[in-house]
Amino acid sequence: MPVQSVVRCETYDQTAVNEAVARHFEALDVRGLLHPGVRVLIKPNLVAGRRPETAATTHPALVRAAALWLRERGVEHIALADSPGGLYALSALEPIYSVTGMKALGDVVSLNRDTGFQKRACPAGFENTSFNLINPVCEADLIINIAKLKTHAMTRLSAGVKNLFGCVPGLQKPELHYRHPDIEGFSEMLAELARLVSPQVTLLDAIDCMEGDGPTGGTVRHLGLTLASRDVFAQDWFAAGLVGIEPDSVGMLVKAKARGWFDPEAIELVGDEPVRAEPPFRLPQTASVDFTGSLPAFLRAPARKVMGRLLKPLPKVDPKKCVGCGRCAESCPPHIIVIENRKAKFTAKGCISCFCCQEMCPAHAISVKRIFGGRMRG
Repeated sequence: MPVQSVVRCETYDQTAVNEAVARHFEALDVRGLLHPGVRVLIKPNLVAGRRPETAATTHPALVRAAALWLRERGVEHIALADSPGGLYALSALEPIYSVTGMKALGDVVSLNRDTGFQKRACPAGFENTSFNLINPVCEADLIINIAKLKTHAMTRLSAGVKNLFGCVPGLQKPELHYRHPDIEGFSEMLAELARLVSPQVTLLDAIDCMEGDGPTGGTVRHLGLTLASRDVFAQDWFAAGLVGIEPDSVGMLVKAKARGWFDPEAIELVGDEPVRAEPPFRLPQTASVDFTGSLPAFLRAPARKVMGRLLKPLPKVDPKKCVGCGRCAESCPPHIIVIENRKAKFTAKGCISCFCCQEMCPAHAISVKRIFGGRMRG
């Protein structure tokens, strides 16, 4: 029976966050996962170089709280690692550590500077035969997955499961997008990746969340909660409902449920009374024409397939905002974006609607448009 811990926490005041994390870890008996010499990895969401107040990345206060709790119990080996979007290189990691506030945590965690990776085979029966995972993931005895609760342009929800995509090194993530261009295959891949990594604890930063065009282009939405579970799939199922997203509209959770990897009906709530978002979180532009939530459950999946064919979402560049940095071209799986005269340019042909370009754009110059019957709609 998956235990879902809920603790209210209205601010990022370090004392308040320390108390919230301690309550979670006691409720989940994290102490029972520790042993002499244990090597712990804290896996935050460092998708891009964004300041903590933008709610695009995990707030450093939660990382510090988790690390302090571990150190108070004698844990000496605590690493912090993630593979953000773009190149997985030290030259890219250092500024991200600085901007996101993680650099200041060097007194309690070891910031990862090893950009190597290892191949890990998947269990029998998986659609994917293997994944390349960054070294700190492969070397850890205990993984604490500290994710930010956000909406997401492609997967609708970004929380514990989606955060584990950062276990795949650098530009190999766009390669996986290209190998799984449709949401069905991509969702299957994310579910299998999460099952392979299997973090022992998932902690969600839901104090300040992101709604709208997440994971980086949305707006801050205060929820005032922290969530934790030892079951990453159950955690995300619960979190989706909390912010007004129908869990069965999140493909990676549907795939995991169908495999029997978790049972939503068995979730046991402990801690504080959940505070549900009212009104529900604003969804990304990519979901703006999705009416399927009002349909009977058995009709939602086929309806979404039909709508996906008729109304395909595509990214569009605003040349007035584009700074020509090339981050969109670097992260584009089918490599259809070029930089001309310091502006990004691409066409609909070949686009797989993964929105990696929108996710990585630091200038918020990329929005979503839809084509209907071959014609672009604003």
